Amino acid sequence: MILSCLDDDPRMERTLRRFAGSLGHEVRFQTTSHALREDLDRQVPDVIVLDLGLGAETGVDVLGWLAEHHPAVPLVFLSGHGDELLDTARRIAQGNGLTVYGVVNKANLVRELPDVLSRSSPPERPKKARPQGQAQDPLSLEGLRESLRAGRIKPYFQPILSARTLQPVGAEVLARLSLPEGGILGAGAFIPLAEQSGLIMDLTRVLSERLIELEPQLKPLGLDFLSVNLSAANVEAVGAAAIVKRLVHAFAGSSRIMIELTETAVLPDIQQMRALTTQLRLGGASLAIDDFGIGYSSIRALAELPYDALKIDLSFVAEMFDSEKSANLIASMLHMAHSLNLQVVAEGVETEAQRDRLIEMGVDRLQGYLFGRPVPIEQFASQFVSS
Repeated sequence: MILSCLDDDPRMERTLRRFAGSLGHEVRFQTTSHALREDLDRQVPDVIVLDLGLGAETGVDVLGWLAEHHPAVPLVFLSGHGDELLDTARRIAQGNGLTVYGVVNKANLVRELPDVLSRSSPPERPKKARPQGQAQDPLSLEGLRESLRAGRIKPYFQPILSARTLQPVGAEVLARLSLPEGGILGAGAFIPLAEQSGLIMDLTRVLSERLIELEPQLKPLGLDFLSVNLSAANVEAVGAAAIVKRLVHAFAGSSRIMIELTETAVLPDIQQMRALTTQLRLGGASLAIDDFGIGYSSIRALAELPYDALKIDLSFVAEMFDSEKSANLIASMLHMAHSLNLQVVAEGVETEAQRDRLIEMGVDRLQGYLFGRPVPIEQFASQFVSS
């Protein structure tokens, strides 16, 4: 691997060359941003190792140039500053479309660099191919209407585990669109269109009816609860409470229904939210505030609305080892939620290290790809009941 390093401290060159060289990496060292730019114009490295403090200039200026000229080259920050400053710099880089593998403390270079560089070949995420040769584009308005009529909106299930037993205690129900040729579209591909076009209530109703049809298959699983999402557009519709009441009644003998409301759903009309959430609770549903921490109404919503649970947004979990601030915020959310007698679910758990740290911090429930991706009912049952 070729590392191009920018650091105005020439003493770092010998240390970095010796240690990185022992790991089989080639090091190219520069002490000015001008030299780095010339180096990258000659040959693009595999990783750029960047110190933010560069005397008369700063690494932030370099980030802007990299985003414009070499956006595909990942970064490793050298830490000679406080974690808060580095955390902000990392967010600047990511906001510009750059990939940051992590931060290496100069004092702990030998211990930390191998781990950070091991992230240099992340698995490629499969790209969603746009369906070809269909009579109707499913991502068009008419295509979505056709999908609703044809019953192609399906519920998928992702497990939610107890942090104490690491056994499934519930599942989040997620909408998927089944394409005629066999492909599957995630909710992000069609939910925004449903909201903008006024079809979101029809979609929610179809998904709920399909979920009710699966009750005989879900009952033997012994799940404590099923989490169902309501979008901001749902919140504005009077029919939402009726749909939820029907779900609660259908699953009365098997699982509780928990309704997840995002923070953005809380924003438009707090009075309307008070009425709806009260109706949902009186109708027998539990309530969770979803994506907690990414909106601006969180604390007010917790103070005024009858929530039972709080779901920590996956962005905090993803950053907990790279950002001390994110880890501290998770701890603060846990303390606040538990003081309000709320159950806390951590979303986006992808590694055993994240799992162990979250359990240590006191999270009640865990959800993420480490435990299972959203799957159809048959696959869900075989994975999490027979095991």
